[in-house]
Amino acid sequence: MLIRLLFLIAASLALVVPASVQAADRLSFMPLDPDSFADSRNGVVRLFCEDPTNGHAYVSRAVLLDVSGARGDHDVLLAARHGVTGQGGERQCRVYGEDEETGRIIEMVLAPQDPREDNEFGEDWAILRTAGRLPAGITRLQAAGAGPGITGGLTMVNRVMDNRACRVERIEHWADERLIVHTCPSRPGLSGSPMVTMIKGVPHVVGLHVGQYVMLQEDSRRYGVARRLSDHFLETLISFIEADTAR
Repeated sequence: MLIRLLFLIAASLALVVPASVQAADRLSFMPLDPDSFADSRNGVVRLFCEDPTNGHAYVSRAVLLDVSGARGDHDVLLAARHGVTGQGGERQCRVYGEDEETGRIIEMVLAPQDPREDNEFGEDWAILRTAGRLPAGITRLQAAGAGPGITGGLTMVNRVMDNRACRVERIEHWADERLIVHTCPSRPGLSGSPMVTMIKGVPHVVGLHVGQYVMLQEDSRRYGVARRLSDHFLETLISFIEADTAR
C-alpha cells in the first residue's frame, strides 16, 4: 500500500455509468448491510505477484467483476496498478490459492502513466484477465461509475471480517476529482480492495482502495484513498468488457 505524506489535502466525489458497469442516479453513497457484506467479501481475492527483476513477491487484493467472455472460460478483475507492476514492468501474478491453469493472470490493461503526474494515486488501476474461470462459489460484483460530488458512507470490502462503514471525507482545497478520500481502516496489502455501495439494493463497486494520505497538519491523521471508477478508467473498463464479451 502506498503512503503519501502531505501538509494539506481535500476531496470531492459522485456517480454515473452502463450494464455490467451500471449507472447510478443517487445523491449519496450507502454502506453495505451485514448480509451484503458477507456475500461481497467473497468476491475479493488475494493477488500473489512475483517480480522477476528483484525476486521479491508482493500481495495485494483484486475484485471479480460480474462479466465474462462468451464462453465463460475466464474472469475479469480490477486491481491496483502498483500491486501488479514494478520498475521492470508487469509482474508475474496469479490469484492466491488457485492453480496456475485457472488463477494465472494472462492479460493486463494498465493505467497510463504521465511522467508529469505528481499524484501516484491518480492512475493507480489495472484491469486483469485470468487464464481460467475461478470457482463458481466466488461472488462476482457489479460496478458503477462514480463522479465528483457524492458524499455518504461506503464499505471497503476485503478478506478481513470487518464490515465497519466508513465515510467519504470532504477536505478543503482538495483538487483531484479522480480520488475518494475515506475513513475506512487500512493497512499494507489491502490495495485493490473494492469500495462498495448499495445501489437499488445491490452492492456495486465504485472505487479501488490504493493507499493512504497522512495529514501532517492534523496530528498525523490518516485517510484512505481510493481511485473512483470514472473518466479514462471507466471508459477503458467498458471497452475491455465489450471486447471481452464479444470473444
